[in-house]
Amino acid sequence: MSASPPERKSARICGLKRGLFLLLLVAALSAAIALGVGLGVGLGTKRKNELLAQVTKNTTTPGNSSDYLVGGALDPAYYSLEGAFNGSGLALASQSFGSGEYGELVLYFQHHSGSIRWQRLTPNNGWLGGSASEVVATDAKNSTPLSAVAYSLNGISTWHLFYVDNSNRLREKINSNATNIWEEGSLTGENHLVLDADQVGMQACWYGNDYGDVDYKHSPLPDQDNSTANSTTDSGTDVGMHLWYASGDTTFQQLGWRHGDKNWTYQQEWDDKNGHAGVGCYSWGKGTTTYVMMVNSHNTAEIWWKDTNINATSTSAHPINQWTNSSVAINNVHPSTSLGYTNAFYAQGMDGWITGYDMVWTSENTTINGSFKVDLRQGIPGTHLSVTTLPDQSGGDSLCVFYQTEGSDIMFATRDLVQGAWTAAALVVPDS
Repeated sequence: MSASPPERKSARICGLKRGLFLLLLVAALSAAIALGVGLGVGLGTKRKNELLAQVTKNTTTPGNSSDYLVGGALDPAYYSLEGAFNGSGLALASQSFGSGEYGELVLYFQHHSGSIRWQRLTPNNGWLGGSASEVVATDAKNSTPLSAVAYSLNGISTWHLFYVDNSNRLREKINSNATNIWEEGSLTGENHLVLDADQVGMQACWYGNDYGDVDYKHSPLPDQDNSTANSTTDSGTDVGMHLWYASGDTTFQQLGWRHGDKNWTYQQEWDDKNGHAGVGCYSWGKGTTTYVMMVNSHNTAEIWWKDTNINATSTSAHPINQWTNSSVAINNVHPSTSLGYTNAFYAQGMDGWITGYDMVWTSENTTINGSFKVDLRQGIPGTHLSVTTLPDQSGGDSLCVFYQTEGSDIMFATRDLVQGAWTAAALVVPDS
């Protein structure tokens, strides 16, 4: 019998069998590549570390549902590395107080770096700003909602910007043509804690007879032409703002402020509302009817009204000075839809499309007189949006809708006030 051949020893690398080593090497390289793609370029920076920390923090939303997340909170791969923040809040202010450097319209947004910045629309329909020279705040939370209110009183033009900081507290910044410096508003020091979630609702709304002085130009109002809308002779003195913010998954708080007051005043709590969806509002002067739009826990946009005419007779069908739910509602809105109203009421549907609704405001008899779709591109799920109406070069007026379709973009869609096709352009957002 011949001797058995000697046993062949397996090749080893770093003390491991060659096959096992190669298998582990491939696995390690695959993991490294996946991590690099998922987290994106620049993960080692302080900002990216902060973003990743918020991803972990924000996975406690109801049911961990993606319906309540946007951008990088869904996956770190979706964080913007250029342009606007993926899930940026958007807010508009008509800072046109006669001629001057402030322009017809100012848009506030969150830059991909996390800072809150502004761009302004120039008289020749171009956009300026958005760079590091136009920063309003650097302490905002990811995807913070933004809300802006502008007015002119006693010859001074003032604009307020509201946002949520990275400690989930409400903050207010104020600027004016008298200072041209952003300063903290009184709301900042009042320590209002907002729902700790990626998508939260917050909205401020002007209260008063017109927006102040007679030379203030604003968008045309329902049932008013430009001459009426822009030349009131009775500005009134009882003016201020309402503000709603989500304090819980199903709860909103309502605050109020009157011009001249040092502090904001608590007004009431709203229950059984979706704290991850936005708020819409339409309010005017003393003695008129105010409207607020919220999404309930069944993803239905409700329209509430409050008649503030205390000289009228209150009835069960039409109570006075009491918030009442109207009979009209919009079903199947996106659970994190933003809401907005200027000449039409806008919401995002479950299918991603933004729809405008022609409202007939008549308290308990409020109705929807048709609707139209912003049929250019669907918004990213849960996109913030901001809407207004502006005079156009033909002498008429145009509907304007700002929203996001890709994540790093800001889409500016316009259409004639009455009818016509939508056109759109993407705003150029500086990378630095």
